[in-house]
Parts: sequence; structure tokens; C-alpha cells
Amino acid sequence: MILKPFEMYELTLGLKALKKRLPSKHEKFQQINDDLNKQEAGDLAEKKVMDKLTSSQLPKNHVVLHNVSFISKVETQIDVLVISPSWCLIMEVKNWNGSLFFSDHPSQVVCQKDGIERVYTNPESQIEQYMFGLNSLFEAYRIKIPIYGLIVFPFNNAAIKKPPTKFPVKVGNEYLRYLWSLQINKNYADPLKLGEILISRHEQWNKFPLCDYYGIDKMHIVEGVECPQCGTIPMQRMTRTWYCTHCDRFSMKAHEKALKDYGMLISNTISMQETLRFLRLRNRYEAKRMIQANSIGRIGARKSTTYVLSDNNKKRQAPSIASNRPQMEASALNRE
Repeated sequence: MILKPFEMYELTLGLKALKKRLPSKHEKFQQINDDLNKQEAGDLAEKKVMDKLTSSQLPKNHVVLHNVSFISKVETQIDVLVISPSWCLIMEVKNWNGSLFFSDHPSQVVCQKDGIERVYTNPESQIEQYMFGLNSLFEAYRIKIPIYGLIVFPFNNAAIKKPPTKFPVKVGNEYLRYLWSLQINKNYADPLKLGEILISRHEQWNKFPLCDYYGIDKMHIVEGVECPQCGTIPMQRMTRTWYCTHCDRFSMKAHEKALKDYGMLISNTISMQETLRFLRLRNRYEAKRMIQANSIGRIGARKSTTYVLSDNNKKRQAPSIASNRPQMEASALNRE
């Protein structure tokens, strides 16, 4: 059962928006482009795994979650998590191309391709951190269940020259056979309820606003509403709609993406003057109506009022376990 399906990371959307709105001659443009390529490569690999898990027959009473993110003593962001009544499996998915050499001391992976050598963080150390975080979260709910780790290269473009020592690694679709090989010998918990707990604790960890993260002056960001058809910036405001002079298309809600871009790139709060400038509007009443429809509240009064953009533009702080003790009894989750 796919409990939390694949969804593109907000960071990917933010990097796309930043690349679109940053002049190509800007000194940080190449770095943004490189980071976006890496992020999209990771998304592609995780989507391939999730698509395969979705279309394949899985063992009975298993649930699958994509992108499980939370903080429980340590920051935890699991690519793919499979939960059975007897165990949890953390799948660390990679899209690396070349000959790979895993090393424990130091904990890194050396990738060689076409005479070029790159060094990556060893996914084994990532899995160990995520196992610790997942265990810590489960302890708060008095849940005890074995947790395993698996490194996955879903594309057949990686040659494992020196394999990892702590966790198994699977290439292509080998992970499906591995899932079926894991024993179901004791019911520790209800997989569906565990999955629901993780979804309720999910927090998307981003680097927003990206201008602050990359040290980019917000004045360098291209302002205006982007055409949803051809990508031209800016569109022109007409009566109750936006018009693109490049492709001759209209859109009534094109400003919604522009405000999302603002939240990801510049700030999760915006004033009336900033709205007028970023959307290139002249009518304050139109601007107020748009910002009120795309915000979750406001701060201040009158001319000093700023609006808080909707949640998908906002990096939230995870609630602590201590302040969010589970209300349900542990016996409802654990099964001997």
C-alpha cells in the first residue's frame, strides 16, 4: 500500500524558480544550475523507485512512504520507507553514475568516471543517522520494531567496485526481491498506524528563502508574473486576468505561482508595497485581494501590515516530542 506517494520536493521547485528569475550572467547562476541538476537527479531516482513499488505486488500488510522528514534528536529525511508488521526498511536512493568505492574511514564514496573523481557522503552514515532518528521517534510512542537499511541505485549506471560494509546495496530492481526476502515472523506494530504517525510528524526541511541561503541580493531577482504557458516574465495585468504578449494567452491565477516564488526565494512574509512591486501591479485593491487569498494571516496594522504567505511557502519548525506526546495508548500500536 502506497501511503505517501511520490511528490516533487519543494526545494526542487524553489531552485527551478530561482534559476528562472536569476539573470544568466549572475555570479551564482552556475551554482544554482548545478544544485538544481543534482536535486532533479535525486528526484528522478526516487520517482523510479516509487513508480516500481506502486506497480509491483508487495508483501501483505506493507505500507510505503516517500520523503519522510522530521526531527527527533537528529534531522531525519528518509527517501523511501517501507513498513511491515515486523520491521521498517529505510531505503537510501542514489543516482550516481560511474565506478563507486565505498570507504568507512573516512566515511565517503569515491566516484570515478571518464578520468574525473568525485567524492560523496557515504549513504551508510546517512542511514545510521536516520535509524537513530526513527528509533528516537518510536521510543516517544513506546514502539519497538527492528529497523533495517538498504542502499538503492535504481538505474544500471553504477558499478560497485568496493561495496559498503554495514548495509546491503541493490542495483536496478533488485530491491524488490530483497523486500520479499525479509522475514515476517513477529507482529510488532500496525504498519498503517505507524505510517499515519510519521505523516502527522512530517516536516519538509528546505533552505528557504533561497536568496538568504545563497547570499543573493533580492534586488537581482526578476520581478513579475510568469506565463504558465510559455514561461515569459512578466505578464501584463488586464481586467481580472493576466495576458502574455509573447504567446497571446490569458491566465486568471498566474499570480499565485509568483507569490509562491516570492515565498521560496525572498521571504514568507510580504507587504502591500512589495506585492505591488513584485507582481508589477498598480491597483492596491487588486493586490490586496490577491495577497489575502494567498496568505494565512497578517502581522501589524495599517501601513505596517505584512502578510504571511501560505504554508507551502513557509519553513516550519518541527514540534518537539515532549510538547506533542501521543494521546493514544501504546497498546493500541504495539502488538505482541
